[in-house]
Amino acid sequence: MSCHRSRLLALTVCLGLAAHAAEAPRLVIVPFVASEGASETAAGKFTTLLDNELKTRGELTVVAPPAAKASAPERPSAPKKAPNPEAVAALAAGKTAFDEVRLEEAIRDLRRGIEGMLADPATADMEGVIDGELKLAAACFRMGEEKDAKNALNELARLSPSFELPPGFPPVFIREFEKAKKRLDKQPRGSVSIEGPAGATAFVDGRDLGMLPVLEEHVPAGLHYVKVEGTRGERFGQVVEVRGLTKVKATFGGAAPAEKAASASIPDPQVSTPLDEAGRERLAAYVKAVGADFALVGVVWKSGDTQLTASTALYSAKKSGFSALAPVTFDSDVLTAPTEAYKLGDEVQAKLGAFGSPASLPLSLVAKARGPVVAKVEPVKPEAKRPSSEEIEVAAPKTRTAILTPKPETRVLDAPSEVVDGEVRGPGREEPPQVKKGGVPVWVIVVTSAVAVAGAGVGGYFGYTALTKPVTGTVTASW
Repeated sequence: MSCHRSRLLALTVCLGLAAHAAEAPRLVIVPFVASEGASETAAGKFTTLLDNELKTRGELTVVAPPAAKASAPERPSAPKKAPNPEAVAALAAGKTAFDEVRLEEAIRDLRRGIEGMLADPATADMEGVIDGELKLAAACFRMGEEKDAKNALNELARLSPSFELPPGFPPVFIREFEKAKKRLDKQPRGSVSIEGPAGATAFVDGRDLGMLPVLEEHVPAGLHYVKVEGTRGERFGQVVEVRGLTKVKATFGGAAPAEKAASASIPDPQVSTPLDEAGRERLAAYVKAVGADFALVGVVWKSGDTQLTASTALYSAKKSGFSALAPVTFDSDVLTAPTEAYKLGDEVQAKLGAFGSPASLPLSLVAKARGPVVAKVEPVKPEAKRPSSEEIEVAAPKTRTAILTPKPETRVLDAPSEVVDGEVRGPGREEPPQVKKGGVPVWVIVVTSAVAVAGAGVGGYFGYTALTKPVTGTVTASW
């Protein structure tokens, strides 16, 4: 009886889990758009980070891009192209000969294998090519072919700029490789822009750049090998010579007519900002075509000198509208983006369960903060006012002031003078110089270091007073 109950309980749990999985919302991520100074590479990297983050959430299902939906379910996946068998055999033979110190054979087979492998970038084993270039350079050095050895090291540095030599190589070989890397740093740089089917992954010289579209910057000038791999194993390859901006448009040939028709029937999911009614209708058709319940759209834009911001919105097919999400900010190299992708994933997951009312259109995703508005205020000059006669009379000084200025050569009055009829009488008396101020004669009186003298003009008296301390500078006397 207990065994029967256990089986029944297990069956109930399994049915509940299956029902939960069937009811999980289906979300499709539209590749984010680069805008306002952001690069397509940064937008593509953040889209990939968010896609990987949401795929780890068990409460939702991330719908495959349309490229995977185009083929009929009953058709098997397209077989992956294998590398050129002759090139693979030549590389293997060259590496064996190198290990056995058959250097002439190693050089011959390694060159043939590398050339054959790079002839088709769509299937090239770039790790094998890089290892072949390393062994080719070492074999040439040991044979005394220094020029060929340096050429191989130059190719190694160009195909893998971050490559580090494994231990065991002699110092002279290490120095030559460091020189090759320095020569590479002095070469001009360019960019490679790769576009193609949605959901496909791009590679340059074997480096995984993420989902299309991508823009790889700071690529050394020269030949490089581009590979694009589709979601069903389709492969595209192209040899490009980088000079400035090099554009690559990847296409997968051999699709069945019905498959091409299905792909053509899927509308373009790219949305513009602001989100308007036309974009909503286009996205609604896209979501229906891929069989999703929700779509996540976003714009990556430059919000600072070394800062990017991803502004996103969630589209609900049931509500037929958008709901804006909180923007997230990360560095321009997308190094801090994983943490922000995790935060955004939490908000997306919460919004799937409680979408709310759709936002009104148009909805702008790029909203830059404006600085404070500064009004220019012109200073108001006060109107000149002519004073009245009464104000002049009130403001007039009640006393006259004479400024007594010391002079280098002075005469000391060492005895009081006699005042007779308002005039000064005394031995050696000289009339002090006069100046007129406002029509009134004023004496310019000299002050010595021992005596202070004050005087007046017409009808006044003057006298002198001995000082107890030396006086220098300017003295003011009033009467």
